[in-house]
Amino acid sequence: MGTTGLSEFKEVLADFQQLGSLALKGVVAAPLADLWFRLGPPSVKSIAVLTSLMEFLAVVWVFQFWYNLAEQKLNIRMKLALCFFVLGLVSSLVLLSRFTVSPGEGRERVVVGWSIRPDVKPLIDSSYTAEQALRDSEYDPDKVWTKESVLVVRTSITIVWIATFVCLAVYLTVFLILQRRRSSVPMVQTASPQ
Repeated sequence: MGTTGLSEFKEVLADFQQLGSLALKGVVAAPLADLWFRLGPPSVKSIAVLTSLMEFLAVVWVFQFWYNLAEQKLNIRMKLALCFFVLGLVSSLVLLSRFTVSPGEGRERVVVGWSIRPDVKPLIDSSYTAEQALRDSEYDPDKVWTKESVLVVRTSITIVWIATFVCLAVYLTVFLILQRRRSSVPMVQTASPQ
């Protein structure tokens, strides 16, 4: 009976001594570290758990549906996953720096919108910024920006963040599949001259 994606997945997860197994488990658990570091998008707890769950589902998906693909196809998908990971990482950093505000140490970042409310717009000028209005409204973005724009920005940040880590999980999973295939192929010995 041939090796299936599920049996290979179980074998990778069960092998605690193998570096690949530890790396795969680490990449799925990595978003949970954001609970302490608070680098990701708000709401940190739910996004961290959701990101880890989506990564786990991506790992299972790759083992189940891509395990028997040809090496050439896996190499292409691995390269694409890496490119999308880098693009997603840059996009996440840009979105987080542009559309989040830190209300102070120990507090969760606040997602702001892209469109200021019509009743607040006349107040905003060079001497009174949107960030000052946010501070004066006790860091409630809905009092400064339109609810729709805050929702669009929050959703965009969340989707890009989760997709970025899913791409990392896909990249690493495909890498592990390829490495395990190569290590299980018997080495061809050449005859030595006498």
